[in-house]
Amino acid sequence: MSKRWRLLVSLLLTGLMGCGAKSEPEHAEAEHDPSEATVTVQTLPAKKGKLAELIEGLGRTEAIPDHLATLTPAVEGHVETLLVKQGQSVKKGQPIVELDKSVALADLAEKEATRDGLKASLILLKSLPRPEERKANELAIAQAKVAVVRAKATADRLRPLLARHEAADATVFDAEQAVEQALLQQQSAEALLRSTMIGPRPEAVAEAEAKIKTAEGLVAFSKAHLAFHVIRAPIDGVLDSLTCHPGQTLSVGSPIGEIVDSRQAYAVVWLPPRSAQAVHEGLAAQVAPADATPSHAEVEEEGEKGEAHEPAEETALPGQVESISRMADPQTGNLAVRVLVENPKGRIALGQTVRATIVIEEREDVLQVPAVAVFDLGEGPVIGVVRDGKSVMLHPKIGTKQGAWVEVSDVDLKEGELVITEGGYNLPDGTTIELAEPPAVASAEAGK
Repeated sequence: MSKRWRLLVSLLLTGLMGCGAKSEPEHAEAEHDPSEATVTVQTLPAKKGKLAELIEGLGRTEAIPDHLATLTPAVEGHVETLLVKQGQSVKKGQPIVELDKSVALADLAEKEATRDGLKASLILLKSLPRPEERKANELAIAQAKVAVVRAKATADRLRPLLARHEAADATVFDAEQAVEQALLQQQSAEALLRSTMIGPRPEAVAEAEAKIKTAEGLVAFSKAHLAFHVIRAPIDGVLDSLTCHPGQTLSVGSPIGEIVDSRQAYAVVWLPPRSAQAVHEGLAAQVAPADATPSHAEVEEEGEKGEAHEPAEETALPGQVESISRMADPQTGNLAVRVLVENPKGRIALGQTVRATIVIEEREDVLQVPAVAVFDLGEGPVIGVVRDGKSVMLHPKIGTKQGAWVEVSDVDLKEGELVITEGGYNLPDGTTIELAEPPAVASAEAGK
């Protein structure tokens, strides 16, 4: 029993000695001054510059209504020639498909012949007698005058004989009637010459002109019908699709292809009602493929690594808000915002998923710090600043955020001061600071 007690007593003393040895360093550490500790942090300088309040949204591009045209034949016919290949650029009015024109050409020729015949008839109607025809009328008048002279001479010889009862009354009467008849023939010849020289009746001319006008209309109709045998591009753009082939019979109105002009397009993005209320027509915007421009969440993720990452501006296209929908989506409650995008080089395809960044307000000379430098310990936003090699905790007012940067105000912070972006969470004031090399420099040194 005595050996067992001695063993227990020795184990107890060993444990007490171990506890005493451990408590002494802890006490020493508790009494250590925090200002004597050195903490390595990463920093970025505060800056002043342009800052914009932005609203982002995802959506898809779609064609402007008058920038999308469907090719449809206006007449039935057989496809004779395809004049443009799919994917080629075309100009408005450029021939795309040509149909067989043989029947239409024959119909036009018939209508033109009828019209030309009516025109010739009108010219003939309006024309004056030719010199030869006029000469014949003048000779007829001269002949009638000669007949009048002869008839008068005969009557003049018979009248004295009648007075002497040497001629019968009937003979003298016949001679006088012959004079009257000769005079009538002279007047008739003169009237005929006058009528031929004054031209046709106005009514006859009007009737002939009306017939020509009707014939002209039929010719115009035939020409239009013939023109419809060539299907032309309604707009400038690219022949995006063409589904017909030579020998195929096309019916009226059947779609055979599409022409798309994507130099301008709509980006339709959906925003919550609260965000959409801040948007109005005319606001500037940037539109980029959804996989090319990082979202704010992605920017913050990069910022947590100490990198101030901005959106890839080279992939963004300029745009302008054109309209905001007045009807919410029944499933999500979001509103559609339509942004007109300038896409001259076709970098964004129609139907592509895009990210639109709308500039609500833009201000100059705004004091900013990296968003990852701001943290909250329950008493409001806090940022750490390096001054004279020591940490200083400031309590700013946070404003607009753009990308990896955020506006700060109501704080004793100057442009260019180093703001702690990593390693300064809950750091006491007065802690000695050692600046870490930027990640890019450290990687380069490691590579050596």
